[in-house]
Amino acid sequence: MANEHGPLPPRARLSAGTAFKAGFFGAFGALAFGLLLSLVVVVAALVLAALGVLPGVAQLFQAVTTP
Repeated sequence: MANEHGPLPPRARLSAGTAFKAGFFGAFGALAFGLLLSLVVVVAALVLAALGVLPGVAQLFQAVTTP
């Protein structure tokens, strides 16, 4: 009984060009996701600051420098 599951499927060959493309687009996707996420955070912070929910920069500076 050599192989009870039948013949094995052929192994997929991965060329260097395909690996390079996968790495490039994977890194590009991670970069795009990070930029999009930071853009969402900045827009949310600007909206909250405009509504007066977040303290202004001057108030933050005073809070840090006041003993």
